[in-house]
Amino acid sequence: MNVTDPQQDPSCPAPDEEHLSTLAMAASNLEAQQWAVDRAEQVLTDLVQSAVSDGLETGSIAAVAGLTTEEVERISAEGSAPTP
Repeated sequence: MNVTDPQQDPSCPAPDEEHLSTLAMAASNLEAQQWAVDRAEQVLTDLVQSAVSDGLETGSIAAVAGLTTEEVERISAEGSAPTP
């Protein structure tokens, strides 16, 4: 039986390299997901503001968007994204 030692075989990445690669991939995935969340919050904010401007009832907007009426009012007044 022949056991390959990753320290001596350049085709096998070292354990530290594997961990760093996994860490880099996780960080990259997190950044991409955070960007998507930020974009979704901005779209929701824009749509809530548009609905308020069009005269839709705050309670109806809140129910459909999964927000409280206070959050809808804050978004309408400040133009800020909702906080979970």
